[in-house]
Amino acid sequence: MKVKELIAELSKQDPELEILCYTEDETILPENHLFRLIDIESISIIKGEKRRGDDGIPSLKIGVEGYIQKHVIINLLTEF
Repeated sequence: MKVKELIAELSKQDPELEILCYTEDETILPENHLFRLIDIESISIIKGEKRRGDDGIPSLKIGVEGYIQKHVIINLLTEF
């Protein structure tokens, strides 16, 4: 999702509402739960290159030389 898409979606909502995220990703669900709530801790910009590690998990290579793309990073917390 691009920043402009997120802004467009959020602008349709009451600006006084709290934002919570959730996931149904079974790899991080607590046992016997259908979803997990996630809170936004911070938002920042980072330069890096999207990649997959040797294990196939998506990652970000930070501080690489050459073509470096800016990304908005949203730090999420599962305990709040």
